[in-house]
Amino acid sequence: MRYGSYFAIASSLILLFAGTLVNVNAVGKPTDITLEVSASRVNVNDTVTFTGSLVDSATGQGVEGKTITIYREGPIIPVSFVTAITGADGTFSAEWNAMLERNMNTPVTVFAQFDGDSNALPSRTGKTTFTIALKPIELFITTDGNKNKYSFGERALFSVALSDGSANFVDPDFLRATYDGKFVEMKNVAVGRYTFETSPLIKFEQHQFGVFAEKWGFHSSQKSLTITVFGGGDYKPIKVTTLKRGEDVRVMVRNNELSAANVYTFTGTFVGGVVKQGVGKNWQFSIDPLTKSFTFKTTEGYLPPGKSVVLRVKVDGAPTELLWKAFDLYGKEHSTVRQMAGSGTTEVKSIRS
Repeated sequence: MRYGSYFAIASSLILLFAGTLVNVNAVGKPTDITLEVSASRVNVNDTVTFTGSLVDSATGQGVEGKTITIYREGPIIPVSFVTAITGADGTFSAEWNAMLERNMNTPVTVFAQFDGDSNALPSRTGKTTFTIALKPIELFITTDGNKNKYSFGERALFSVALSDGSANFVDPDFLRATYDGKFVEMKNVAVGRYTFETSPLIKFEQHQFGVFAEKWGFHSSQKSLTITVFGGGDYKPIKVTTLKRGEDVRVMVRNNELSAANVYTFTGTFVGGVVKQGVGKNWQFSIDPLTKSFTFKTTEGYLPPGKSVVLRVKVDGAPTELLWKAFDLYGKEHSTVRQMAGSGTTEVKSIRS
């Protein structure tokens, strides 16, 4: 009997030194306890289930009606956070809603303990670890029509969507958007969905739109999307020079306004003459008999800014004026020469002016 008391006290002290409180007056039969955790990896707010059993060490029979405490390892000592009562067969079950103190993947180490009482000695399980993991935020950025090339004067509309990875849109706790490195405000159009529209695009350059999002229980996420504006970098006019030599009219176009990658078609119409044929190195030539206009279209390369191209056109009659237009890759008109004498130079304002 004395030996049993010493055993109880020694067992109690072992548990006490481990950082948990037990009944130091516990006597009676020794016990064994087990613990299982429902998952090794859970997300924030998931339900974690703890199950196990308390049995008589000698007989293996379940010990009924005993309080089991689930402890979580803390920075200094273990902390109790869940309790359960054993059933007729000695089994127990308890649930806990996974919570985080810091928004980061967090390992949680637990053990179960029976403190002992007047009929049974205390016992404790080994330690089991599971992880409360952050979910990834799925962040999507798209543009109107999913395009990344824009022309002068257009506005780009960016759409942002955030989901939890299960087709559910979520609003973040913190959301930041930048356009060309400057913070901008987005419009919240629905849960987890936002838009941002640019001002009219006026320069040949690239623009970057970026989004950073944070939400409790999720990994932070950031993405960016770049668009390119095609067109000139300023508003200098195109120079067009014409020179009449017999049936030939030489048209020299100097590109001071339209971007290298943007312009590829020139259309002209003579007043007082009808075009017969034309030629230009690396350019296609065509005639529209209905409008009596002619078109040059690039087949290789482009017309670089500051460079000139000479187009030779044969004309019936004695033209006095040339009506001239330039078009970009999307077919939009950029500038026009309104009226030009058969010989000489005219600088014409952009139609955007």
